[in-house]
Amino acid sequence: MPHLHVVSGSGAAARRLLAEVTAGLEAKGYGDVRRQEASDWGTLLTENSCRGLFEDNSLIIVEEAEKLGPLPKKFAPMLEGPDASAYILLACKSENASIIPKELAGKCSFSKNASPPPWSRERDELILEAARNLGIGVSKPAVLLMKELFEDMGELASESEKVASFCSILGRKEISASAVGDYCLSDGSRSLLKLLDALCSARGADSMEALSELALRSELTPLLSALHNRFRVAMYFALYPKEAAVFSRALGTRDYAARHAETAAKKYGAARLRDFVTGLIRMTSNERSGQSAGWFDLEVLVIDLLSGAGGL
Repeated sequence: MPHLHVVSGSGAAARRLLAEVTAGLEAKGYGDVRRQEASDWGTLLTENSCRGLFEDNSLIIVEEAEKLGPLPKKFAPMLEGPDASAYILLACKSENASIIPKELAGKCSFSKNASPPPWSRERDELILEAARNLGIGVSKPAVLLMKELFEDMGELASESEKVASFCSILGRKEISASAVGDYCLSDGSRSLLKLLDALCSARGADSMEALSELALRSELTPLLSALHNRFRVAMYFALYPKEAAVFSRALGTRDYAARHAETAAKKYGAARLRDFVTGLIRMTSNERSGQSAGWFDLEVLVIDLLSGAGGL
């Protein structure tokens, strides 16, 4: 009978955790390592319930195991403890994967990538330490932007060390948000961030420059989505300023984006932001139906928004 071990998490950290668990089991003698698709529980358990007398202990890795759905309780008699000859690793992308019912949890084992929440001091300290090791500081906007860009703790550590190294070599005393954009983002991502932030602050020249850069190398639909995500929050902040924190949490908005959305709410006001967000939704619909004028329509929307705040 097989033993079930759920490995759950997201991003690179989850992949590292799966590799660590796999290596540990191989060291214990599970030499027959195979990968199997997540089809259904009956097939998975039945195919891995017996082995030949002279066969190695088997280790079966199932990617995207959440596709299996909850394990039916009727399969409880088919589960064995952690010393089973067949060990099934169920890799789930979600940290909150619930494919094993509570009643059967005692028959299974679990490894979870417990990443600290976005607002945790642990993430801040990781960024600050990377800079401190090189004798430089980090501005608060830079810390917020790093946490916005890199959810995975491994990526956050690596990118923090990278940007700290660049700034140290250049003789800078502090890592700024612009330095994070310069050294941690691709050209397209950097232009997108520049557009979002400049538009929130009603900086007309920077906004139009970034929009022109994006028009040369980016797809329009993902840009419309990014603008909608940022300015929808700004619209809610302008409409309901006293409930801004509630909307921010409900929409999953990170601190960096929320601060810029708050700036946009003050710059433009509810009416103009509502018109802009409505225009983005209309453009997205027209893009899908082939009725949009594309980048020209977006440029008109952006100019109209900026003009209302004196940005042009």
